[in-house]
Amino acid sequence: MLKKYFLFALLAILPFISSGHAQNDTLTELKIQLPWTHSSQFTGFYIAQIRKHFEKEGLKVKLIEGGPNMSAITELQEGRVDIAISGLVSAWKGSTEDHQVTNVAQIISGSGLVVVCRISSGVYGPKDIIGKKIGIFDGGDRSIVEDMLHEFSIPLKSVELIKQKPGGIDLVNKNVACVTAMLFDQYLQIIEKGVSYSDLIVINPSSVGVPALLDGVYVNTSQLQSPEFRKNLVGFIRALREGWKETRIAPTLSLEAVRSVSNNFEREHELRSLETMLTLIPSDPKQFGLLDLKAYEEESARYLKQSNGSFIPPNIWTHQIWNTLENEDGVFHPFTIATKFYVEHISHLILFKILVYFGVFTYALSGVLEAIQRNYDLWGRVILAFLSGIGGGTIRDLIIGVDRMPFYYVKDYHYPLGIIIVVILTSVTVGFYPNAYKSEVFKKVKKYSDVFGFSALATAGAIISISADMPWFWVPALAALTCAGGGMLRDIVINQEPMTFKGVIYEEAAVIGGIFIVAGLILSNNYEHSSIPVYLTIFSGMALIVFLRLIVYHFGLRYPSFLGGSHESSH
Repeated sequence: MLKKYFLFALLAILPFISSGHAQNDTLTELKIQLPWTHSSQFTGFYIAQIRKHFEKEGLKVKLIEGGPNMSAITELQEGRVDIAISGLVSAWKGSTEDHQVTNVAQIISGSGLVVVCRISSGVYGPKDIIGKKIGIFDGGDRSIVEDMLHEFSIPLKSVELIKQKPGGIDLVNKNVACVTAMLFDQYLQIIEKGVSYSDLIVINPSSVGVPALLDGVYVNTSQLQSPEFRKNLVGFIRALREGWKETRIAPTLSLEAVRSVSNNFEREHELRSLETMLTLIPSDPKQFGLLDLKAYEEESARYLKQSNGSFIPPNIWTHQIWNTLENEDGVFHPFTIATKFYVEHISHLILFKILVYFGVFTYALSGVLEAIQRNYDLWGRVILAFLSGIGGGTIRDLIIGVDRMPFYYVKDYHYPLGIIIVVILTSVTVGFYPNAYKSEVFKKVKKYSDVFGFSALATAGAIISISADMPWFWVPALAALTCAGGGMLRDIVINQEPMTFKGVIYEEAAVIGGIFIVAGLILSNNYEHSSIPVYLTIFSGMALIVFLRLIVYHFGLRYPSFLGGSHESSH
């Protein structure tokens, strides 16, 4: 290990002590516009350049320093650079119909912008901001502060937003009670100017759903039509990933790269800044460059409210470059991040949740009726109801593992409460009308309720397995297990052979539906900016399962006798 670090150190400082290096004329030049002056915020860029990771990708990268009176997005749109490093707010507000830009990778995954307040100015928590002055910059932090105040139920008219001076000096001099600040810059400057940690509270807007995406990699949208340019982008992101990876290995040593380009280098400040930056950049190289679509949607919603009929960029992001990089790394995902995002979004829809509740409670009813037929007491009825209603989902979540812990019915009390209500209502009804559940009308309603409940649970099983990033072949398997596992557990408890093992066609409908969903979502990968193909796939899959179950019921389909079919009736 020591040898590894020694070699890395030797290679890292070699460019500083060596003479000039002959440039390869075959390298493709890329001009990169940084959003700010040279600092540790961009250490990964400098390391990738010094360690020649860009050259290995066939690129000659020129890093152009930014500043307070410069817009990286404008430099990109006017054709002076090939790539701009910028926050989403600048990209969104700077995009026009004639000059659209697209995020092809995200460097900072966390939200680096915070609101810093002084306790000595009377701010002990968010509510204490009322009646105070907040210093903001000219950029998009005004909308961030306004939305943050809204989330804390603080009236905007109860605070005063004023333009602050650089470096957090207004907070230091107590001209304001709070300021917006970058964690890796102004926040550190405030402390370095003598303000004690104990006198500061830091409020992160992202903690209340108000993120600020910084340091994204943006290009002119029209350039993405070029296969050669896309290839260069993949190489650029791969080299940059290596630069930040090596920076994380030896951050102190990496500061020498910052020193070589900075005109105002202060070692202690830059070191603290770099340490903060490394907390905002994914430590897992596999996640480097990935734009978080949830954070993107939350921030974009803020700008949509403020658009007032202005141009709304349609395709301001793409995972195309990141997906290509993953494929070249030998990492295969059947579903793209965008597809999985839309799938998970469906699971949060009220309509879908109602369908799942309906399925669980319908299966719980089957368990109660089975218990009543066997003359079980109230406790026995509760046990069979729970096994039937949530048994399949429990087995599914045990297979998926830690991502599904604690169990869904522990986090959502509606499941156990609903099952108990089903047990009580059914028991009371049967107590007054002992033959109610034996009537033809009830049996018919129960049969079709089971069909729709089965379809909802099977689809939920497929969605959950996809969201948990399970291998694709587990999708149909867990779809079937979700809707059939509870019944099998119930049969084990009552010492009865599962009828679905004796010729009844049951779980097979869920398996076919799961395979259909997998195929549809693979096709949906080609439409990353639209959720419609994903919605059509999921709800078509659910409809297909209903159709198959109805066909089985209508024609009494069973396995042939040579495959284990028999003429016993199902339960």
